[in-house]
Amino acid sequence: MSVPGMPMTFVLIITVVVFQMLNPVFLDASTLGNYITNGIPIILITLGVAIVIMGGGIDLSVGTVAGLSAGMTMFAFVNGAPLAVGIAVGCGTGLVFGLVNGFLVAYLRINDFIVTLATLNIAAGLLVVLTQVQPLQGVDVPGFPELTKSDVFGIPTSLLIAGAVFLIAQIILAKTVLGRRLYAVGISSQAANVAGVSVPHVRLMSFAASGLLAGLAGVLLASRLGAVQAFLGIGYEFIAIAGAVIGGITLAGGSGNAWAALVGGFFLVTLQQGLRLNNVDPVYFSIVTALAIVFGVVFERQVRRVILRTALQRTSALSDQRATTAAASARSAAAKSSEGNDDEK
Repeated sequence: MSVPGMPMTFVLIITVVVFQMLNPVFLDASTLGNYITNGIPIILITLGVAIVIMGGGIDLSVGTVAGLSAGMTMFAFVNGAPLAVGIAVGCGTGLVFGLVNGFLVAYLRINDFIVTLATLNIAAGLLVVLTQVQPLQGVDVPGFPELTKSDVFGIPTSLLIAGAVFLIAQIILAKTVLGRRLYAVGISSQAANVAGVSVPHVRLMSFAASGLLAGLAGVLLASRLGAVQAFLGIGYEFIAIAGAVIGGITLAGGSGNAWAALVGGFFLVTLQQGLRLNNVDPVYFSIVTALAIVFGVVFERQVRRVILRTALQRTSALSDQRATTAAASARSAAAKSSEGNDDEK
């Protein structure tokens, strides 16, 4: 339970069980596959935001960057680009925005909130311009719809893609030098710099990863929707940050993992799907999401507090036991020494 994401894993399971009891259609194969496919882009964006937060930053631009990436993907296909080129254009758009954000934050030392707020609006504006230049719909590229509308042995293709991304991210965070440096920068950038870590490089890489994941999310959005409209992606950044926080990633930085981002994102997606199936007005989604953020933070904090208290009690008990054992050993040694002195006399 001390691992980030594990407390919310149990909450996610309970949420699924409750919604299944309220509406037996919730876990039907078609419904389940549909809501997973719809939620994959949000979950990928959540992972990108979580990586930046782990490094002590924040990225507000991921939603509109994903929307622009979807628009650029469709724009490339409308103009005759093959499948690989269109996907590369979409992912590349997100990567470029991530690199720009990272450069401005890491090397020019501009506040990340200001930078990503600016690029949020730039990406949103560019998408509006793009949709006015050319309708982003009506493409027929073999293999592109299958990214989100096909399956492999019953598993949605988009879920396999997301699973591979999360596995790679978890390995990088947990098993590589870059991952350890990211946590170090999130805990204290000054201490990390003294220890020889290139703080600007780490921050640049974190924003680049966030942008790339937003670009991939945009490609999957375009594949699922088949058309891109203006203002696509606006508001996704709120859901992504909420998912990261609910999953157990603290905004202070320096802690968290890919599993926490996955669980937090899936929890919000599950919450929205369950409310929709139970005919709850979508107007209340934002209210429920906000309440879920508060609940997730409070629940995670209480769990950590209980774990810490238990650990302190065990440590205290172990220290008392060791002190008692040491005292008994000292008394035994003193008694043996006294007996030896008496024998000598």
